[in-house]
Amino acid sequence: MSLQVEIHELLDKNLKGATVIDGFPGVGLVGTIAANHLINSQSLEQIGVIESPHFPAVSVVKDGVPHNPVRLYAGEQSCRDGTCNQLVVCVSEFSPPAQLTKPLVTTLFDWMLDKGCTRLVSAEGFHAADGDAVPDEVYGVGSTEKARGWIGDAGVIPFKFGTIGGVSGVMLNEGKRRGIDVLSLLAEVKEDIPDARAAARVIAALDELLLAIKLDPEPLLKEAEELEAQLRLTRDQAPAEAQPETPRYIG
Repeated sequence: MSLQVEIHELLDKNLKGATVIDGFPGVGLVGTIAANHLINSQSLEQIGVIESPHFPAVSVVKDGVPHNPVRLYAGEQSCRDGTCNQLVVCVSEFSPPAQLTKPLVTTLFDWMLDKGCTRLVSAEGFHAADGDAVPDEVYGVGSTEKARGWIGDAGVIPFKFGTIGGVSGVMLNEGKRRGIDVLSLLAEVKEDIPDARAAARVIAALDELLLAIKLDPEPLLKEAEELEAQLRLTRDQAPAEAQPETPRYIG
């Protein structure tokens, strides 16, 4: 059976030269939080959906409006000091099953090339062994020499050794194979909870990379403080033998 994945455009928008941001869920929901922050803070408009008969049969309702679980958003081109940037954000409400990951990435890359998008940035969280990572830093790995050059531009640390799984890992491999510029930004997360603080560090790195677009990580830092306070309160009130429920992130 074919693992069919299709992109349906709702708006025909000029995306030549745009940067695509991957917001599929991963460790700490770093990519999902960062993607939703970009959609809201930059007032991005939904331009399409990604569909497959193998996706969960769900509708995500926000403010009374139903949405497909995997969506594409875009903004207008912004220019400053001779530099122009345009954002396309792919956000998903679920992690795709392993057998769908490569067909999904292939479909997204084919669409990117057809629309003239020039690069993709994925955001991901990771757990580091004690002493293996610099606290509060973001790491980067690129699929091409050009993408690896952006690591310094973004002010992040080169990721030298390790494994990157899921959608981000397949994007890096497929980008290398096809010569597509992919940069994966990795932020260390402390626990298996939505980590808005790690997402804020990724947004700060993107702000260094996308010079024509002003990105402010402060709202995510405030969100992180609220989430951490909620988690502390839950733990303090829970009986010693009880496992407190992890707060869910809703973008």
